[in-house]
Amino acid sequence: MHPLDSTSRLAGPRARRSAHLNRGGLVALTAALALTLAACGGGKGTAGVQSTGKAVPGDTLTVAEQQAPPTLNPGSLDLGFVDFTMLSYESLFYLSPDGTVQPALARSWKYVGTGNTELSVTLRSGVKFADGEAVTADAVKASLEYAKKAQGNQAHYLTDATITATGPLTLTIKLAKANPILPTLLTQSYGIGQIISPKGLASASSLTPTKTSQGAGPYIYQPSDSVAGDHYTYTANPAYYDKSKQHYKKIVIRIVQNGQTAVNAMKTGQIDVYKGDYTSAASAKAAGMSTVGLPVILQGLSLIDRAGEVSKPLGDVRVRQAVNYAIDRDAVTKALLGSAGTPTVQTVIKGGDGYSADLADYYTYNPTKAKQLLKEAGYADGFTLPVLAATFVGFDTMAEAIAGQLAKVGIKVKVTAVTSITSFVENQTNHKYPAVSGGFTEEPMYLEGLDLFMPGSKVFNGFGSTAPELTTLFNKAAAAEPAERAKLDQQMQQYLVKNAWYAPVAFTPVNYYVRPGIGGVKVSAGAPFVSPLAIYATK
Repeated sequence: MHPLDSTSRLAGPRARRSAHLNRGGLVALTAALALTLAACGGGKGTAGVQSTGKAVPGDTLTVAEQQAPPTLNPGSLDLGFVDFTMLSYESLFYLSPDGTVQPALARSWKYVGTGNTELSVTLRSGVKFADGEAVTADAVKASLEYAKKAQGNQAHYLTDATITATGPLTLTIKLAKANPILPTLLTQSYGIGQIISPKGLASASSLTPTKTSQGAGPYIYQPSDSVAGDHYTYTANPAYYDKSKQHYKKIVIRIVQNGQTAVNAMKTGQIDVYKGDYTSAASAKAAGMSTVGLPVILQGLSLIDRAGEVSKPLGDVRVRQAVNYAIDRDAVTKALLGSAGTPTVQTVIKGGDGYSADLADYYTYNPTKAKQLLKEAGYADGFTLPVLAATFVGFDTMAEAIAGQLAKVGIKVKVTAVTSITSFVENQTNHKYPAVSGGFTEEPMYLEGLDLFMPGSKVFNGFGSTAPELTTLFNKAAAAEPAERAKLDQQMQQYLVKNAWYAPVAFTPVNYYVRPGIGGVKVSAGAPFVSPLAIYATK
């Protein structure tokens, strides 16, 4: 998951990482937090679709984001800022709004043999970078090799990759371990898949907001018409291979941190689309704007001391199950999030990888059952549970709400709230706190494994919990064909829920507010974040 991705896809704009740990590290956490900060809002909805109407050529599209990128280098850029580079750096593949992977620089691709360890890619012919140089297999290989070594927070997806150019327009990517979603990770939604030209790689340190972009995308970044930290301007690339994907002559990304300011600017036509949080929902609706979003940011408790190292009670699965039965998710969600929250006991959303309808009501609120389980485990009088929280994204408020619920069954929660992301990360891995009130962005089960529950997921599995059954399921799913993988993904989710590794409470959405006359603002379980590449003008 993009753990609560500035922090990234956590509960606001996709938060990104500021330290080179790994996707489950500080980098992943800040990315998740940004998401949480920018988009904890909206309705309970399913996939949103903005605007019907006929698509027409557009002049200028202005999109508002809450945070400015520190760089415009897709190889090292934090995941939360990929919108700033996907316009000018074409990716190998394209993640469509419906969640399917489609051709981009790659014309075709396939996994070779079985096991999902070798991907064969054939590139389009005749494609050029904005500087006029041809897009070749050697150029793509060089860009991927650079991203692999650049130590960005997505580099670990290519750590075990051996990339070989097998012809002028063909290459293979061989992996030491199975990866069933490598094409998805090489789409525009992940910086490592955005290809940098050889000239750009020759001076990678110059890929900043003060220099022209060096990619093959539909737009070219124009530093002369931009002000870092305020607005970023992109103009249509005259050499782009598919003019039908250039919906506008110009796209501008503005930085607007205040939701009401953004809504006011939308009223006057200064902003067309704003990625914000639920606090802007009422004013946006009153101003005639549409809201599109999916509930993808999860908040609740992570019961990370599953072996009972610090909190002996949590080492008993019955105690962890009791925690889940003791939480009235509907009441907490309504009190804290209102209509912006969707109660859940799973770590994936409905329609997402691994979701199981059979689990939807697995932990229906039942304090009597919770007390019974505690008694069976030898804690009839309850116990004290230290919980780590943070003073951002509402983690501390959620922790206090959960504490009130657990107190009713005798579990005395002691909340320690910290004020910095660095402290929040460090305290999840120092074996001091057995439970954490936090969150993360819903992801495919393969990425959830890497980020959340496999032993190597660092921050979000701070005690290094292991389970042979879960590891076996994960490895089988990684190597399986899609139909079989879907079943194994569900089995992994069933293990996590039934063994109560977490006590989820609710999902909140990332919201996009949209002016009339704008189309293409669509989200789905497979693509919950809107790509500016998909937005178009309507009539």
